[in-house]
Amino acid sequence: YYFKMPPHVSSKRVLLCDPMLATGGSACAALKVLKETYGVNLENVIFVNVISCPEGLKKLAAVYPMVKIVTAWIDPILNEEKFIVPGLGDFGDRFFNTV
Repeated sequence: YYFKMPPHVSSKRVLLCDPMLATGGSACAALKVLKETYGVNLENVIFVNVISCPEGLKKLAAVYPMVKIVTAWIDPILNEEKFIVPGLGDFGDRFFNTV
């Protein structure tokens, strides 16, 4: 993962943005780094995304209940490959036009 934080991030409010919340793994990893490496108070973090699913929301809420979550849409499930269904497809492929 790539991390570059502004100076004194531990004393600031943080918007953690990710287009999708599927399993919650990436969000939990990012929050762990913010807390353990940069000393961010997780009560000052808002996790913002476009599409989530219940599995990811439950994991994030269980592991980091103090983090506020803002999502535009909740799709119903993850499929067997851990993709949100119906979802947007692979956001990275769409964003970087590699489809």
